[in-house]
Amino acid sequence: MHHQSALHFHKFSPGGNTTILVTDPVPTPLRAAVAAELMGEHHVHAEQVGFVTLAGVCPRIDMMGGEFCGNACRSLAALLALKRVLHAGPGGLMSGAIASSGVSGTLPVRVVHTPHGPDAAVRMPLPSFAAATPTASPEAAGAAPKRADQDGATFQLVQPLAEGLELVRLPGIVHLLLDASAHPFPDDWQAQARVLIARHGLEDEPAAGCIWHHGPLAAPSITPVVRVRDTGSILLESACGSGSLAYGLHRAAATGGETALAVRQPSGATIRVSVNRRDGLTPEAWIGGTVRQVASGTAYLYGDQHA
Repeated sequence: MHHQSALHFHKFSPGGNTTILVTDPVPTPLRAAVAAELMGEHHVHAEQVGFVTLAGVCPRIDMMGGEFCGNACRSLAALLALKRVLHAGPGGLMSGAIASSGVSGTLPVRVVHTPHGPDAAVRMPLPSFAAATPTASPEAAGAAPKRADQDGATFQLVQPLAEGLELVRLPGIVHLLLDASAHPFPDDWQAQARVLIARHGLEDEPAAGCIWHHGPLAAPSITPVVRVRDTGSILLESACGSGSLAYGLHRAAATGGETALAVRQPSGATIRVSVNRRDGLTPEAWIGGTVRQVASGTAYLYGDQHA
């Protein structure tokens, strides 16, 4: 049977946040529609889609809405490890660098093979500026932040908005962090997430999430709802890497700027988060955990624009 649009893909599950990596070229204007079809319940089905370029000096992933996604980057790192194109180091550690939509420059990745699949970690991009003066108003929430002092004294990654509500603005994605003890997770989570995103002026962001955090400090968990602007999707995700980082930054802000913890995801898996100050001043953050390859092959598209 002939299909006008056939795409090669790999499907990964980084902590449950199922991710399709398309390895054939797809023109940028078509990516949102292609992603929507691939994500469908009766298609390959996943929570998100990334379009991967493996040729060239640095492998690159472009997300379906031009956003940044830490779990998708971990999926690409796992794919590179399975293809044995990362640098092999001592103790089975493989390392390299990738590029991603939503951020500039390259991101270091590290992978170790385990009996449960590749354990893949990526260094997460962080803003190079301090947040604006804390306020609960939407105008201030979207205001241009001021530049950080060289000594890092004004470097503020977590911006309080109200009791139990904080804003964490990361390159390529922004999150509202909600303490579930003050803001219980709602039954109508989709509608409430849309309201929160609109109220705080985040509708034009490539991706915006509402991350409810709960549980004891020794065993925290999150419930992430993420909206991608260009696809119009808003999903209760099974796992969220940048949402886990947002919570880690929240914890680091209360513990002198550093933390290392495992954040439980709705899937039941955990994502490791570490935040430290690389030279005593500049924050550096990593997320990591198991990434399982669950499928690979050829996907066929039947959308009108591809008929």
